[in-house]
Amino acid sequence: MNFVSYAFATLLLVVCLARLTIGRRKTEPAFVWVLLVASLVFYGWHIPSYLWVLLLSATVDFYAALELERPARPQKARRAILAVSLATNLGMLAFFKYFGFALDNLQWAATRLGVAFDRPTWEVVLPMGISFYTFQSMSYTIDVYRRELKALPSFRDFILFIAFFPQLVAGPIVRASEFLPQMPRVRRLHWPVVATGVALIVEGFFLKMVCADNLATYVDKYWEQGYRADGNAVVMVWLALLFSGQIFCDFAGYSQIARGCAYLLGYQLPINFRSPYIAGSFKNFWERWHITLSRWLRDYLYVPLGGNRVSPRRTYVNLLLVMLLGGLWHGAAWTYVVWGALHGGALAVERMLGLHRGLERRPWWLRVGWAVVVQLVVLVAWVFFRSDSFGGAVQFLRNVARLEGATPNWEMWTATAFLVPIVLAHAWTWLVEHGWVAPLSPMRRAVLTGALLYGILVAYGSSNAFIYFQF
Repeated sequence: MNFVSYAFATLLLVVCLARLTIGRRKTEPAFVWVLLVASLVFYGWHIPSYLWVLLLSATVDFYAALELERPARPQKARRAILAVSLATNLGMLAFFKYFGFALDNLQWAATRLGVAFDRPTWEVVLPMGISFYTFQSMSYTIDVYRRELKALPSFRDFILFIAFFPQLVAGPIVRASEFLPQMPRVRRLHWPVVATGVALIVEGFFLKMVCADNLATYVDKYWEQGYRADGNAVVMVWLALLFSGQIFCDFAGYSQIARGCAYLLGYQLPINFRSPYIAGSFKNFWERWHITLSRWLRDYLYVPLGGNRVSPRRTYVNLLLVMLLGGLWHGAAWTYVVWGALHGGALAVERMLGLHRGLERRPWWLRVGWAVVVQLVVLVAWVFFRSDSFGGAVQFLRNVARLEGATPNWEMWTATAFLVPIVLAHAWTWLVEHGWVAPLSPMRRAVLTGALLYGILVAYGSSNAFIYFQF
């Protein structure tokens, strides 16, 4: 169910009414059931068969956690139970997301070797949001295995943790330690919390409907010009900037809406974006972009590999490997792998140069220069992320490198206007973080929310599905 739909508005309204009535009782099992049913309806709205994948993953992890917590369970047996859980989750993710990719590459290799191979014509339909809820479910089992978390005795509560509809399809990726302690609370109504939730929802819809959807109109219209050998360099740079704004507004907008809806229901979800385009280093970029994925990769992949506790060379390999897998997590295509490799290589080079920390003590020209390098590499990486093929992305960048192009036309200037809110928001965050201005007071935020709501009503673009729905 798309956030930008009447069906979702109706669903949210029904659940909010339940939160205002049965959700305020001291014992609220009825409201938990309302949330659970609403979440399953939300996920299975268009393709109900998606539900069995989610339920299978959750069922395996729920019972695996219970078995992991049994007293006197030998460590060897605990490792085997964890292996079953991880194999189930990663196996389903691999099948649904990478089966077609593997067949395509096998077909390519067979053709090059002159070996006969008839690729099956049937396609595997990717369940929406499988990458998000699979990571969320796996983190729970791993935390129980590490004895950092107690296994949840209620299957109903665990399913709600996995399927909680505001963040189910595109995050944030919520840890069990963040979500489960909130469930027993009495849902008393606090107007400041409601006001914050409404403000987050309006901000999210503004980012999605006004900025992302309008930017998408121009990006979709002109992007394939970059695949031609005579592509205009000015247009290519313009398109790369527009897409960097589009993907930020699309994904950050979803996260804001998810957090706002959770506030209205009495839950708090973690922040997922913090003005990433003001990052002064690659490390800082990943502390601001898709924060919950960055934390997941750090805690469940980078640290177990040895993190930075090993030799420098091994640390660089760890960074590259983690980001390669992070790129592959985004999609079954070599362009995503290259995107991850660019970020992994950049993180390794930055650490090699000693620029991953202490930048604030370096000369101003080095800080500014490195920040420019960071954003240029991020922009180049977005070209691979958006392109249909590796060759197309390379041709796109070749067109930019030719430095030949016409003067921007009126359409380009019109599209660029939708980047202005992003620039202003990032500039405001920078000023707040450096102590130049104070954060918005509740009254000023209310005024801003009203202005954004007016902007949604007068400047919304054609509704597009959220980009991260496909992941």
